[in-house]
Amino acid sequence: MEFASKFLSEQDKEKISLAVQLHTPLEIMTYTLPREKERYVQEVLTYFLILCHQEHMTDNLVFCLSELLTNSKKANTKRAYFKEQNLDINNEMDYHQGMVTFKEDMLSKLAHYLELQKQQGLYIKLILQLNDEGIKIEIRNNSLLTKFEKKRIIEKLRIAQKYEEPHQVVSLMVDQTEGAGLGIIIIVLMLRKIGLSRDSYKVFTNETETITQMLLPLNKIIESNLDSLYEEFVSNINEIPVFEESLNSIADIATHSDDNELINFIAGDVSLASILLKEAGAKGHSCSKITSAFEALGREAVLPLFSKENQSLRFIKKSEDAKNFWQHENNVAFYAYNIARNIPDFKFDLEEVYVSALFHDIECLLLEVATDEQKAAVQKLASSLDESGTLYKLFLANFGHSRGCYKLAQKWGLPEQFAQIILYHNNPSYAPEDLKPVVFAVYLADILQYYEQGKVEFYQLNKDALDFLQIHTKGQLDFLIKQLKR
Repeated sequence: MEFASKFLSEQDKEKISLAVQLHTPLEIMTYTLPREKERYVQEVLTYFLILCHQEHMTDNLVFCLSELLTNSKKANTKRAYFKEQNLDINNEMDYHQGMVTFKEDMLSKLAHYLELQKQQGLYIKLILQLNDEGIKIEIRNNSLLTKFEKKRIIEKLRIAQKYEEPHQVVSLMVDQTEGAGLGIIIIVLMLRKIGLSRDSYKVFTNETETITQMLLPLNKIIESNLDSLYEEFVSNINEIPVFEESLNSIADIATHSDDNELINFIAGDVSLASILLKEAGAKGHSCSKITSAFEALGREAVLPLFSKENQSLRFIKKSEDAKNFWQHENNVAFYAYNIARNIPDFKFDLEEVYVSALFHDIECLLLEVATDEQKAAVQKLASSLDESGTLYKLFLANFGHSRGCYKLAQKWGLPEQFAQIILYHNNPSYAPEDLKPVVFAVYLADILQYYEQGKVEFYQLNKDALDFLQIHTKGQLDFLIKQLKR
């Protein structure tokens, strides 16, 4: 689908793409929702859906979003109006008295009341997030629902169950207290038209906000086809890409140093670590630690693995992109190790944490330096599954890459627990409970690389991971980074 944008910058698009890749939330906040802001929000949603390959939902969801944003804006305006009129919006008599004049006064003095609600800090937020369950779209505002508003919403949802098509309710006059009241009904019907159930739409409150939530399942066909592409790619990885300089260094270390220095050097390069763990798995030693794999194979068997005569190695050059990938893996491993070692009562082996973090994006790294033949095999399969070429583009963009990393770990015979840490590192809240401590450490170590570069903001970080690590403010996170750098 072609996307022509009037309001999104290239930086906006890059941020949206990264949010989809990392499964981080995107948040947009406004106080008055001017027309230009609404158009901007619509384009953000459209581009987000395209990247998630859900563009068939765009027209319906853009309509629903506009309706919900307008409702949130009106709710905030209503609070500003009631406050100016010295009316208690939660008192039944005051509520009905205020609603008699609200609509007319709001239309005649809209700019005045929009300014009031801005002064009072009444906001509207849009939150978009891709996760393992699907796509979550939330509209939040800090005007808590009154019992009268809750009653109206429940009534509209009940009425919506009687109809199948939006046009069937256009002529209805449900009530006139706040307009025709058809918006919620039409939203439910439009969601139903794109295959979503009544449960996909929820309205609820927490202590400070009213939240309207739409939950969209992912396209299962796309997911299944992408899994097939990852399996094809993994099946064609028979050689490990390695820098020739790394093998020269190993030969030198093997001549002049002991096993510990050799192990430490291997642990500092994800390619070298891959060669060792892959060989251990092939020999029936399923290892998640460099030291364990080295001991299981023995020095005499390990050294030939790093010989230039080894036919299962493929030499690559240190391009800038390749160096960035290798450095990213090392940084994440170092951060994860040091985060984990400072978690009270941490029960996982710290070397396992380090190695799982080192391997967290292993499939992405191998795709970055893949051969033309490897890519051609995947593209051929993608073309047979999807003639449009979209499927192959999603694969190249690392959409769902965690599953590719998981499949590679399985192929190499690595422990299932190790493979699952890799699988959930972008979705830590969905990890098995017993693995969450280590997954939280790997997740935070990974996301901090983007946070330090200004590509991810504090609000986008997973709250479960932050809470587990007792990080509640941006200042605490910044202090942690300083400690890690030190």
